[in-house]
Amino acid sequence: MSYKTILVHLHDKRRAERLLEASIPLARAMSGHLIGLAVLPPFVTIPASEGIGTSVTVDEHRIAYASEMQALKELFTETAKRPDAAFEWREADAGFTTAAGTIIEHGRAADLIVIAQKAAAWGYSEMLEEPERITIGSGRPVLIVPNAGDITMPPQRVVVAWNGTREGTRAVFDALPLLQRAKDVTVLWIDPGKDKAAAGDLPGAELCTSLARHGVCCSAVSVTSDGGDVGRELLTQVKANRADLLVMGAYGHTRWREFFLGGASKHVFANMSCPVLMSH
Repeated sequence: MSYKTILVHLHDKRRAERLLEASIPLARAMSGHLIGLAVLPPFVTIPASEGIGTSVTVDEHRIAYASEMQALKELFTETAKRPDAAFEWREADAGFTTAAGTIIEHGRAADLIVIAQKAAAWGYSEMLEEPERITIGSGRPVLIVPNAGDITMPPQRVVVAWNGTREGTRAVFDALPLLQRAKDVTVLWIDPGKDKAAAGDLPGAELCTSLARHGVCCSAVSVTSDGGDVGRELLTQVKANRADLLVMGAYGHTRWREFFLGGASKHVFANMSCPVLMSH
């Protein structure tokens, strides 16, 4: 199995090389087609207030960002340009919608979407970075690249967070192209005692048996969080296993303009130290 179409969202030239460090080797390893996407930030509308009879639309930030998009295009084209590579560059305009919605629109036909971990201190973060919404809303596996730490792609050591839920199931089978290429895969169940019926006598064993039929070399491990934070324990185990990749379900949902994210997912989004593949 392979990811034949990979979409990478490039938005911040300071972090673009890290995103390409993850996406280009994947595209080459899988003889895939790599799409680089830059999105012009949405307009900002300032609502009417006392002394201002009508709302005001601001676009100065869009004009300023145009030079950033050009720099991203040049970096992507130069880095991806190889005799054995298939790639294309796209530019899109969020207009009066959202960057996340625009990325989702372009990513729906991709096998994998690659995005960056959010960096709240970056000036354009609120307009261009919504990794949670992209993961929950795209219907595609999303590879989130951390802002710090080593990147090895395709990964050699993988930890799969598993508890038998729909989201976890979706994530692990979405990750098969990576799991099949890894040398070591650990199926990790945290706190199996909380759901003994689902976990069974050997938590994760049935999943390992299924993955083995796909040629994945894996082992099942269970640990307890001792009443602590599951997300924290998950990242502790990732570090202990020297994992190049964490695979997990994204637990959350959107309702109107509100967004809800599960505790473990929220912790991982904020504190990841290696790439994370999530599905919802």
